[in-house]
Amino acid sequence: MADDVHALSARLQILEDERAILETLHRYGHAMDYGPDTDFVSCFVVNGSWDVRMRRSGAGFACRGHDEIAASLAAQMSVRVPALYAKHIVVDPRITLDGNHADVVSYFLRVEPRHDGPTRIVASGRYLDKMVRANDGSWHFEERIAE
Repeated sequence: MADDVHALSARLQILEDERAILETLHRYGHAMDYGPDTDFVSCFVVNGSWDVRMRRSGAGFACRGHDEIAASLAAQMSVRVPALYAKHIVVDPRITLDGNHADVVSYFLRVEPRHDGPTRIVASGRYLDKMVRANDGSWHFEERIAE
């Protein structure tokens, strides 16, 4: 009986971790588009890294720590509400758990409205995430690479 309870508890922990990781993935996109910026920054551990790599142009940026992440987000006001009502969409996350750490690979789309036509996809790619569980059970990015 104790083995059954232990196995059930372990399975439940996996489900709770996966759900908490999905919450972070979704909070990131919502906060990127609509704020508040503090919600976006809190998706990362204090010394976490956010690295955006644009395949075609070779442009992008990398920042580390809450202050640099907040500054980089603030610099993108021309593509955020209220200047532009873009949407960041995350799909097909694959989560690999290892205790208090997780690797997550997912796809993303960024869609933007057009004044002269239908909404269009302006970016697509994948996220490569290294995440860590906090003491309260929430999950945060140690490293997020958008490519």
